[in-house]
Amino acid sequence: MNKGFTLIETMVASALLLFAVLSSTRILVTALDQTRKAALRFRLVETLDYFKNYLSSLPAASPELASGAHARQEREFRVAWRVEAAGDFLKKIRLEVAVARIALPLVFYRSRFIQEVGK
Repeated sequence: MNKGFTLIETMVASALLLFAVLSSTRILVTALDQTRKAALRFRLVETLDYFKNYLSSLPAASPELASGAHARQEREFRVAWRVEAAGDFLKKIRLEVAVARIALPLVFYRSRFIQEVGK
């Protein structure tokens, strides 16, 4: 009676093991890619929130709140905003933070009247 495995049994077991390793590697790569994208999107949201608060805190006569297009490069992100008059005391600000193929837009309004009353 022969003890041990035949060559075919060994090859089948090796192929099954290789298939399992390749499948788990593919899952791991996909999970790492999703984690990287989520972290990038989180940093985009943080930057968008920072600039919204920054632009909201500026005086109404600030150059950054002058009508027209404005842009700034912040680390790896491109921040652009467009200011339009929406009334005598109201400005409409279209803010966008972008990197590579991902962009997050935000539209908000800023009132000069509310800021002056709060002083």
